[in-house]
Order: sequence, then structure tokens, then C-alpha cells
Amino acid sequence: MTQIAYFEPSYTAHNARDWEIRGSYKYPSLLGDLHTMAKITLLMPTLPPETDPHRIMLETNYDVRFVALDTLDDAGDANIESLVEDYATAIANLEPDIVSTLNGRMIGHNFALARAAKAVGKDFVYRIAGNDIATQIAVREAAGRPVTGTAYLATLIAQERYAAEVARSVIVMGGTERERAAGRVADPSKIHICRRGVDQSHFTPAANASKSCNRILFVGRNSAEKGIDLIEGAADMLAKTRPEIEFTVAGDFDPRTEGNRHYLGFHGYADLPTLYQDHDALLLPARSEGFPQVVMEAMSCGLPAILSKSLFEHDFGAGDGVTLIDRDVRSIVDAISSWHDDDSLFAKVRSEAIGQAKEHFDATENGEHYHTILLGQGK
Repeated sequence: MTQIAYFEPSYTAHNARDWEIRGSYKYPSLLGDLHTMAKITLLMPTLPPETDPHRIMLETNYDVRFVALDTLDDAGDANIESLVEDYATAIANLEPDIVSTLNGRMIGHNFALARAAKAVGKDFVYRIAGNDIATQIAVREAAGRPVTGTAYLATLIAQERYAAEVARSVIVMGGTERERAAGRVADPSKIHICRRGVDQSHFTPAANASKSCNRILFVGRNSAEKGIDLIEGAADMLAKTRPEIEFTVAGDFDPRTEGNRHYLGFHGYADLPTLYQDHDALLLPARSEGFPQVVMEAMSCGLPAILSKSLFEHDFGAGDGVTLIDRDVRSIVDAISSWHDDDSLFAKVRSEAIGQAKEHFDATENGEHYHTILLGQGK
């Protein structure tokens, strides 16, 4: 049976909540029935306790084997050679057929893993969960640390190009990322869109959904690249012209209310459908993204989406339940206003969103496609 080794962040890499997300539904949604076709090993610098419920569930239901990996979580330039050596040693000891990642990882980790897999002669499947370069630019430059035009940026691009070229297959989340990745490889045909998809028995439209668009939802991190400043600017403008419209900003925020904006903290997987069902539309004016899970979850719950045109123009078109906008406050205001002011238009885009989700975002179908590409069984 095929052996797959996934090189993952530490159990404690970020925080307990991060592990809860990975262990409770991110890993299960990707793994699915993969254990019937392959033996699966998850390697981490620190492991969840043997009594951890998510570890037990992954071991019991998905036949996952956990192995401690003696290495660093930091993929900074000073640590790359050490990572390559540690990864190569682990690959040589385990002798997997395929090396990859489940969780989205920074470019440095994938660069090191690609080098290690090549050195040991194993297949590397590069799963690009988002545009790490754009994310790092947004975060660093928001903090006053220039990236554009620096040697640091040139290094990131070179590392990503190497990892993509070495990989047997490159997995991306959406059309925009596929276009970007195509410039990194000699053979773009090895790039495949494989989304995680969502459990559409869990994420369902509200039974008595509103016929008007008054409640706007953002779900995500409180981070510079997510466009929170644009959401707040649009909320301030609409408060003067359409005070009945309210915004919910949910994620890692301190719970509070500021005018027409309601900030909420983390929502667990079980609570997410209710969060979506209590709102009318999703707003995500991000500066960088892969293909966010929240878009698939929200649309499966019947929410049409307002998304950044530059990030999603290769994924959505007319009739898909989405309005694509330029990243500015005026474009956001106009998009929300058009749905708010015309109930028949809102009903139309809501129906389109539900249809788009049913056709493209089912977890089972997306999982089967991912397994096929991962195992090298088809295009």
C-alpha cells in the first residue's frame, strides 16, 4: 500500500485553537477515506497528547500514525539547511512513497521539504494553500517593514519556484493561484485545483432566510491582508445612508460593538452554520488569499459573496452568486447597496450562490479529486 508522510506544524505551533481547527475538521476533511488507499503518517515537532480527543479521532477513524519529528518550526533563512537535513533524515527512515503537507505552510518549509524529498528520491506533492508571498508582503509592510524590491522577496520567489518545479504535482485552491503558479513551472499541466470542500449536511441554508440583505458578515483573522480597514470604512459610510445595515466581524477579535459593527471572537466548527445562517451576505475584501474555506461554507449556507476581483476573477463569473469588487470602500458600499436596495436581485444572487455551492463545493467530491492527484492516479 502507498505510504504518505505529511510534514505538519507542531501541536503547539500557534495555539490550542489552531490545533482544534486542524484536528477536528481540517485534517478529516482532506483525509476522508484516503486510509483505504494509503498508509498515513503525520510528522510534527511536538505531538498532541495521546489523550487528546482530536488525535484519538484521527487515529481511530482515519488510521493516522503520529510521529515526532526532531526539527524546528521556524523556516527562516538561517534554519533552512537544518530543516533540509532533518526532513531528509525522517524521509530516509520512514521510506514513504509520497511527501506532502496537509496544513498550509510557509514557503521556507515547502522549499526545505522539496529539497529533502528530491535528495532521498521520493515524490513531493506541493500543496499551496494560499499566496504566502502576498501575505508576507501585506503583513510586513503594514508593520513598516518594506518587502517589495528586497533580497528577501527575491529569495521567497526563488524558493517557491524551486519547490513547484521539483514537485510531481502542485495543488492549489483556486484559479487565481493556478495562474500565479503556472509562472513558476515549466509544465503548468501538473498544477491542479483541489479545494477541501465542505460537509453540505452540516453547512445548509437557513430554513427561513431573510428576503432582504441587511446583515453583512466577515469571517477570518484580524490581519492586515484581510481588508478589515476597508470593511470598517464601508460600515461607516453605510451608517449614514442605510443605518439598517449591520456588519459582523467574526474571528480572533475582542467582542465589542462599535456603531453598526459587531466584533465577535472565535466560533468552533459546530457553531459556524448558525453564524452564517444568521446573516445575509459574506464580505471578504482581502488583499491576499488562496481560496478561503469561509467562502465555500458561507455559500453552502445560502450567502452570496462580495469578493476582491483581483483574487477571484478566475474562479467566479456572472451567475455564480458573487459580486467581484475593486479593493476600495466605494466599491464595497455600491455592492452591498445594490443587494440591499433590490430584494429581487438579492433573491437571484442568493439562489445562484446555493447552486454554485452544490455544484462545486461538496467535500466528498473535492476529496476524491484531491486523493486522485495526490496518489498520481489521474489528471
